[in-house]
Amino acid sequence: MPSIEIRPVSTRRELRAFVKFPWRIYRGDRNWVPPLISERLQYLDPATGPFYKNAEVVLFLARRGREVLGTIAAFVNRQVVERLGPVGGFGFFEVVDDFAVARALLDAAGDWLRARQMTWMRGPTSFTETEYPGVLIAGADCPPAMLENHTPPYYKDLLEQYGMEKDHDLYAWRAFRWQVGQELKNIPQSLLRAAEAARRAANVTIRKLRMEDWDQEVARAHYLFNTTLTHLPEHVPMSEDEFRRLADQMRIFLDPDLALFAEADGKPIGFCVALPDINRVLLRLNGRLFPFGWLMIRRYIRQIDVVTFKLMGILEEYRHRGIDALLYLETIKAFYEKGYEWLDGSLTSEHNPTINLLAQRLGAECYKHYRLYRIRL
Repeated sequence: MPSIEIRPVSTRRELRAFVKFPWRIYRGDRNWVPPLISERLQYLDPATGPFYKNAEVVLFLARRGREVLGTIAAFVNRQVVERLGPVGGFGFFEVVDDFAVARALLDAAGDWLRARQMTWMRGPTSFTETEYPGVLIAGADCPPAMLENHTPPYYKDLLEQYGMEKDHDLYAWRAFRWQVGQELKNIPQSLLRAAEAARRAANVTIRKLRMEDWDQEVARAHYLFNTTLTHLPEHVPMSEDEFRRLADQMRIFLDPDLALFAEADGKPIGFCVALPDINRVLLRLNGRLFPFGWLMIRRYIRQIDVVTFKLMGILEEYRHRGIDALLYLETIKAFYEKGYEWLDGSLTSEHNPTINLLAQRLGAECYKHYRLYRIRL
């Protein structure tokens, strides 16, 4: 039998093989959401991917003869190194259930990072923790919401057999329409009182996102995203290009009633964004937009019955005033009034107990559990 060969991606053909390999792993898995092939090719191309502006990246393919058996990316994000020290990343980790192949991929990634003076390898992520972080520990019985991962159970076993240890866990929460109730009747009274106190504050207002002022609104959200999450130990600021890429992808299906800013004296002090879950559409496209993709997307968007709560932040000096509760309640009210069936909240870090406690107080169920790993090089 031919030996396992690990080679860096160097041609367009190899990049396409890298992008399309997950279709082998998830064949027959109805809960896997295929990414758009065209978007993923653009994202992983150094000429067009915004992540490459602030990072050094290599993509590896594992082959036995001509057969592709796995993929992995290794990367050094300069912003991560500035904040966390010599921590390199790995991601796009997809592999057959064979420890020899997994070990060869992880060895290649670790060697590449070690040669760049990294002392830790951490992941998996799709470059940043905002997109598809971790491997699935529990909750494989239903499709993930957008930007959540879906992985086979054996990925956890392969990483731990390799010697990786837990870095931290992430959670996805779910609440159904009936749990909210008409006029928010099932929401805890303490939360309603906190929100009402914030609402009475004369200088605090809540407004919807202004689609006609898109570029400036994205800039405001980017500033708040980077500024309001600095208390989380794993948070790394996102570049403007990366943030804008995500925002522009969401624009076609964004509902302004579910994207809110909190302002004090006309100044943005907080925001929250919930989105109709585009994964309900991607499930039907099998990675391809053509020949009828855009027509299908527009039709399927109108059928989405899931909202995913993605971003939330309050400037430090305005915390503990009930503004977060007010933003949550305004979002939940719009979710209910617009007829959605259930609300996903994801992903929350174990290092953010406040947000996890709030989800529990709202009666939400922790329905997915993810883990990021690390290993000393």
